Amino acid sequence: MPASFIQGLFPKAVAENYLQSIKESSLTRKILLNMALRITIVVLISTIISYVHVMSNLEIQTKQQLDKYITQRGQRESFIFQLSQDNVKLLSENILQGIKNPSAKDLNAEFDRIYFNWNDGTIRNFPQNQPVQEFDTVNFPNSFIGKNVKLDNKDKQILLTAYELVNSYGHAWNNRFACTYFITSSNSLVGYWKGMPWVIQADSDLNVNKQEYYYTADAQHNPERKSVWTGLYYDATANDWMVSALNPAYDNNNHLIGIVGQDIVLSDLMKNTINDILPGTYNLIFHKDGRLIAHPKYMKEIMAARGKLKVQELNNQALSHTFEIIQQQTNNFGVLENIKDKTYLGFSRLKSTDWYFVTVYPKSLLSNFAIGTIKFILVAALISLVIEIILLYLVIDKDIATPLHELITVADDISVGKLDINLELNREDEIGKLATSFNIMANQLNTTFGNLENAKAELENKVEERTQELQKTLANLRDTQAQMLQTEKMSALGQTVAGVAHEINNPVNFIHANIEFVQTYIKDLLEIIDFYQENFPETPELLQGKIDEVDLEFIKEDSVKILASMNIGTVRIREIVKSLRSFSRLDEADYKQVNIHEGIDSTLLILQHRLKKNSTQSEIQIIKNYAQIPLVECYAGKLNQVFMNIVANAIDALSELRTSDTTASISIATQVIDENRVRICIIDNGTGIDEEVCKNIFNPFFTTKPVGKGTGLGLSISYQIIVETHKGKIYCDSELDKGTKFIVEIPICQ
Repeated sequence: MPASFIQGLFPKAVAENYLQSIKESSLTRKILLNMALRITIVVLISTIISYVHVMSNLEIQTKQQLDKYITQRGQRESFIFQLSQDNVKLLSENILQGIKNPSAKDLNAEFDRIYFNWNDGTIRNFPQNQPVQEFDTVNFPNSFIGKNVKLDNKDKQILLTAYELVNSYGHAWNNRFACTYFITSSNSLVGYWKGMPWVIQADSDLNVNKQEYYYTADAQHNPERKSVWTGLYYDATANDWMVSALNPAYDNNNHLIGIVGQDIVLSDLMKNTINDILPGTYNLIFHKDGRLIAHPKYMKEIMAARGKLKVQELNNQALSHTFEIIQQQTNNFGVLENIKDKTYLGFSRLKSTDWYFVTVYPKSLLSNFAIGTIKFILVAALISLVIEIILLYLVIDKDIATPLHELITVADDISVGKLDINLELNREDEIGKLATSFNIMANQLNTTFGNLENAKAELENKVEERTQELQKTLANLRDTQAQMLQTEKMSALGQTVAGVAHEINNPVNFIHANIEFVQTYIKDLLEIIDFYQENFPETPELLQGKIDEVDLEFIKEDSVKILASMNIGTVRIREIVKSLRSFSRLDEADYKQVNIHEGIDSTLLILQHRLKKNSTQSEIQIIKNYAQIPLVECYAGKLNQVFMNIVANAIDALSELRTSDTTASISIATQVIDENRVRICIIDNGTGIDEEVCKNIFNPFFTTKPVGKGTGLGLSISYQIIVETHKGKIYCDSELDKGTKFIVEIPICQ
């Protein structure tokens, strides 16, 4: 430990005394170095465990946050697509219904009123010689009939029906959708586009039946006759990126009479995808066939390729790997771990489309945060170490080193015959007693030597008397030393129990948390083996020999049992650790309002394995009689520990009943007994407890269970939690052969 660091932390005089004592005093130096070494090792181990714990918690929190984020984004971005798909279906149905039930108007007269023949051979709903800017795009749709198209009455009826409905629905939908249109199979189009008379200006050679926004939904490309989507395209007229929802309309004779379409402007979707992100992440959208829709790095390339840029064409292994992982998923949304690229992938398939919205979350964000946290913990721990060593030095120097130095000086004086001494150590501990003994001894020796010449005859008697006194003093010193050692042992034992409980807790939690993942992995591996055996029943001879040698069936059965046993073991260890920590009052938390019923249910869930039926015992029935009670202000963890102890004891009490034909049951009831108190009753129908045992049931270390089956701390700790911590009541009401009732009453507000 650098001297400059010590001098920077403490006053100059204290720092100099500390450094000088280390140089000169071997005993002080040895104690301080040993303590510093041991505490440093504990700090390093704790730091490593803390890092693992922080990373584990961060990974869980990140996955939960990412899952929530991707679900919300998927729902939000899917809304416009779902709405457009519903719109084109609705418009298709209304056009077909309108064709079946035509209006009473004169068909040809109405058609001639709306449409005008142009010199280029086309028919449009606007006179040829009038300026295009005079066309009213707000109240009328655009309509275009291709060059030299021959129309019969049926075609005219279809166009007039579409004209009326497209105008009505397009006018209603124009605030969300750029264009709503209907294209017939005879190269005719009716479209409502507010502020854009584009078909009035269209080239006479335009064949709308050969455009992507028609043929994508025709019988050849869409035999299922479902609603479909075009690919991403750039509309030069609107100067924006779009995609169109299409729905085919078939008559009663299964003839395609036309395609209903609606354009969605994608500029906002692309902008939100790039800019609306979680800190440190980025979003992208791609089609299931690999076409890239939006990516913060490749927007220029996407626009240059007119929306046809595929992931496979880019030299980006991370992006290709992300696409491969998402493409293999059968779910519509979720969170995946990309181990190869060290990222988390949140994905959501946008409803009604084949587009995937993906959020890429680098793992480095977690490790950087965890390392920063651990650095702070380590620095704080090292500073605490230095402070503890300095404080330890001050205690040793004041209470041990200085008094011992004075005793050594007196002993040296006595050894050279200086008996006129008087140690002024006003202390009542062992060193004070030793100083008193030194004073007595020196005075007695001085008196003895002063009277030596006059008491030669009585010398032997005096020597014997003094020797006996010295032996008695020495015996007293030894007894005192033994008492001091015993006291220190008991103190150290208490600290050790608390320390061991704390140190065991983290690795046990780590093991317990990972058993579930190991179970999942082994289950997946066994499913793969079963799948392989089902699809390849003829196993090669060498492989079959190895399977027989290792007894695969036994391994499949026994591995599940082993993991279950390990899980039960870790739960038991955690319960013991919790009991030790609670008993030593090392686990404190703030009051908070909680739902008592949730705490009881979580306790029952933890003990579920003990409630189920097994090879030797029947199932324990749980009967819940929950009343309507408010949130209770309490220490939630400690209260759950009480429920755990009582229910676990009830399960033990029902062990004999479960082997008989009688149904074993535990009833749990809650009720409000006055305006500020609730009562929880836990009743079993076991063998009951006699009156003498009931009197001692809440005493520490009192247990009726065999050695190894119980510590006798559970109900004692429960009593402390309810009575001392929560200012409540807990009592037991039991009768032999009629079961046991535990009643807990606590205030609603502390």
